[in-house]
Amino acid sequence: QSTSTSTKRKQQVINAHVVTYQPQGDQYVLVVMNRACFMNHQQPSGPASLPSLANQLFNKMPAFFSTTGDSETQHPPSQFVTDDDGSKWRLCAGAAVLNSKNQLLIGERMGKSGSWQTPQGGVDGGPKQETVIEAASRELYEEVGLKNNDHVILEQIDCELPVPPLKCKYKTTGTGSWLEKEGFVGQELNWVIFRCANSNLERDPSQMTNLSGLNGEDPEFSAVRWENIDWVVDNVWEKKARPYRVLQEALQPLMKHWDERCAEPLFTGRWARDASRSVGVVEGLIARGLSEEKATKKAEEPYIQDWQQHKDRRDWSVLTYDIDGETPRRELLYPLGDFEEVFEGESTLFGGTDGGVVKRSCFYLAEMDADESNPIAHVTVSETPRGKEESLRYMKNGELILRRTFWHSWRSDKVVSTEVFVKSERPS
Repeated sequence: QSTSTSTKRKQQVINAHVVTYQPQGDQYVLVVMNRACFMNHQQPSGPASLPSLANQLFNKMPAFFSTTGDSETQHPPSQFVTDDDGSKWRLCAGAAVLNSKNQLLIGERMGKSGSWQTPQGGVDGGPKQETVIEAASRELYEEVGLKNNDHVILEQIDCELPVPPLKCKYKTTGTGSWLEKEGFVGQELNWVIFRCANSNLERDPSQMTNLSGLNGEDPEFSAVRWENIDWVVDNVWEKKARPYRVLQEALQPLMKHWDERCAEPLFTGRWARDASRSVGVVEGLIARGLSEEKATKKAEEPYIQDWQQHKDRRDWSVLTYDIDGETPRRELLYPLGDFEEVFEGESTLFGGTDGGVVKRSCFYLAEMDADESNPIAHVTVSETPRGKEESLRYMKNGELILRRTFWHSWRSDKVVSTEVFVKSERPS
């Protein structure tokens, strides 16, 4: 274990029960706990008992390792702040993840039914000190398996928005916790706000998160869900209520700004596909059942649509034209939320030749590849007989980017394609 690893993770190795002890060539291998954590040691010249070999290994480790087995003291060596009166507060990072409905991702604490909170933990000190953002990202991964810049991205906070400070101290004295025994009067919780950037996480976090405890950490949560911030504030542990009220206040301008972004007329206008810049479209059409010849022809055909905002400004009405660019082929409404679409005849996307009903869902996600001025994407997820398709649209450099991801209903792989649409003048 490197000295930059937290004390908790080091002590989990040292205090763990040795379950296997095997010679392998010129080495002895100790496998501890239930995970593949190996310690190698050169084979001694004569017979050696397990305890003596273990002592040799432990004696080589840094002096600050504790082997007392007291689980209450096994916490990361966190950074801390000190008040003028000498009161010491553990520096802590909280990960606040918001979905498209401005709901907060919370987890039910393991072994504490009805106790819900966001992922959080200490900001590691040591030779390479963590930033608050690094700590929040690590805790988010360790406790629920989500990665920054993949499943979530940092919320952009406009300097002109009236966002209050995203930190708050709360006392834990009188609880008998390890914090009190270590001389802390409580914690300073620093909030880091993320936006959901994954459609599966948006729709059902229980199917997307990993609650087993990663990076060698014990599981923290037994369940996760999206919840309104008001409910969280009313139901969080009493001693943590103040930091969550601080978060609630700070989120108000951010949530309003998100709703305003989603209501902007980003896609309004007539758009024509530039087939010369398409990537993976032929492969995507083949995956949906077309022959290579038909897929190639369809990928090169003109594809023109009119996008207009509907009455609540976040829904869209889309008119698709035939290959002549003038004859309307179909008009669809894309409302936010879940809905069913009835289609007639043959459908490349949905499959079949006699029409049917397809379940669809529309929402907005944060998108890293979009313009910085409005880094969001409009998403449509369709459950079809052939498989699931995610159509994600966003603006970049004045062009509309369409990224489709198709998961086969009969295979485990997926096919991703990208199409570029440019503004087109309507015929007079």
